[in-house]
Amino acid sequence: MKRNFMRTVSAAALSTTGLIGIGTATAGATPATPAAPHAAAADSGSPAEVGLNAAKFYFFKDDNRHGGYAYVTGSDRDLRNNRWLSGPHKGRTIDGGTSSVNNTTSHFVVLSDHPGSCVGPHYYSNAHSSDNDLSNNGFDNKASCVSFR
Repeated sequence: MKRNFMRTVSAAALSTTGLIGIGTATAGATPATPAAPHAAAADSGSPAEVGLNAAKFYFFKDDNRHGGYAYVTGSDRDLRNNRWLSGPHKGRTIDGGTSSVNNTTSHFVVLSDHPGSCVGPHYYSNAHSSDNDLSNNGFDNKASCVSFR
């Protein structure tokens, strides 16, 4: 009797799990895609989370959002421990190596060129914006600190 009861409970649990999974998959919710995926897709190692876009600030190694990317989802006062996730510099620090950015967040983001203290020259990125060339702002290869506001 106990064995049959446990089989029934287990079968019901599996059925419920299957229905919840189907309901979620067919709910019609399509993940938003950031403006940056075309650049990330150009690199051979673009991850699935780019398509899921959970409001990220993207750093790109080269102009026009190419050459490898990295991202943060909040303030980080020291970019020396952040690494490029793709491209020829994959695994190397992004500190002082950003040439273009894409802001898919609803935050005003400030970059500065001094890790830890976040002082010195700054670069400002409006919410939901991108910049394909930081050199025209005098901030090419200088980002060492990022602050969400």
